[in-house]
Amino acid sequence: MKKRVIIDRVKTTLRQLSKDRWMSNRYILSVLKSKMKFLLSQKLRDRTLYREANLYSQINCFEFTKVDRIKCDIVEFRTCQKIMKSNKQLPELIYSRFGDSIKIVSNLDQTEIFYKTTPTDYARNRKRKQNNNPLMFYERGGYLYLLNTQMEVGFIELLTLDTQAASELDCECEKDECKSALEYTFIGSDKLLEVVIQQTVQEIAQTYVQIQPDEKPDNNENSV
Repeated sequence: MKKRVIIDRVKTTLRQLSKDRWMSNRYILSVLKSKMKFLLSQKLRDRTLYREANLYSQINCFEFTKVDRIKCDIVEFRTCQKIMKSNKQLPELIYSRFGDSIKIVSNLDQTEIFYKTTPTDYARNRKRKQNNNPLMFYERGGYLYLLNTQMEVGFIELLTLDTQAASELDCECEKDECKSALEYTFIGSDKLLEVVIQQTVQEIAQTYVQIQPDEKPDNNENSV
């Protein structure tokens, strides 16, 4: 469902409470995202989201650059002979006790799959001499690190609420500069969407008198 459609649903409900109250799309969207992010994080912890493929965004062409292992900012990885780091930061991820919300990291045709690791796990496995040079990935600060590979372009599937950023990171994607941010899909489980809308309406209804006007100079409530 488009972000615009969900925002309009919230506005319609809120205007029944205050017909003359002007409301910022930016503020409504931020509350919607905050509510959905919290609930998705809980579902990730329960491992009940992987059946819902429509939640995940795909970056079909994500670029990496070779890292000098001696200068790698993750000390534990300096023993690895081959390290690649993403050229750009990933869109904002959702985290749970199991880590980030990256589902798949692979080469472009998905014939080689990378396995998630951490610096601690990587160092521990090396000490156990369980080193058969598997393909591994690790995310820190929004950047993706690949181990035991020199792959310069990869395929990423992840869960993020920032679908616009995910789309713009795809090096194969033609950028549509005229596309409004509100025309991108609002990511969220269908099972959670109604709950998120109700919680958003409730929070804004309780605090709407404190909402500040949009700082955009165009005074256009359809801008974000």
